[in-house]
Amino acid sequence: MNRINIKYSQNFITSKRNINKILKNINLNEEDNVFEIGSGKGHTTLELAKICNHVTAIEIDPDLCLATQQKLVHQRNFQIVNQDILKFKFPKNIRYKIYGNIPYNISTDIIRKIVFESTAVESYLIVEYGFAKRLLDIKRALALLLMTEVDISILRMVPREYFHPQPKVNSSLILLKRLTSKISYKDRKMYENFVKKWVNKEYRKLFTKNQFNKALKHAKVVDLNNISFEQFLSIFNSYKLFNNQNNIKDY
Repeated sequence: MNRINIKYSQNFITSKRNINKILKNINLNEEDNVFEIGSGKGHTTLELAKICNHVTAIEIDPDLCLATQQKLVHQRNFQIVNQDILKFKFPKNIRYKIYGNIPYNISTDIIRKIVFESTAVESYLIVEYGFAKRLLDIKRALALLLMTEVDISILRMVPREYFHPQPKVNSSLILLKRLTSKISYKDRKMYENFVKKWVNKEYRKLFTKNQFNKALKHAKVVDLNNISFEQFLSIFNSYKLFNNQNNIKDY
């Protein structure tokens, strides 16, 4: 097995029946331009091309690119790009959506790229079920970073029996829906540093005891282990107000 296959090994969905079950949960129409991450053998690509205005598939494996081209030989609203998705540059001047059955082992990298390097209004991704749940866990840094840019939801389970080779775990179809950014560009680095310290419970590096109590009170936090993302943003905004103080005391 070559390095490409090791790094980007995937589990394919080839049953038209199962593909259409998944696509019924996706908001696509004849006006949509779609970027597909990983065409595989072209089975889902073909169904997307039947629905959408145009499909651009990004596939790293040249053999799979050829298989996809052959499967969609009669489709005129389609193109395939033989490139690593992590090196691909999404356009900035058109409205588009993203679809992908993405490799488990680089799911985090791909989602970061979609959220922070694309302007996709909606992204529909098939990911490992446990990973999908972690994306909604605001005790984790990744969730806190992503939620400033997208609304994350699990649309449906995708049974492991849908795939070949069959993985050991079930998957989920998730939606990342673009929001107006909740963190300004100038505050992005501050927010990232705040998140890192917060998830490590390094509260004393962020607040004095008095500041911390004020921030929690303002955010109406009753249980520090059970806060909403909106409450977390409120705490961060309090941190910004206190940030001009140079000497933060331990509490």
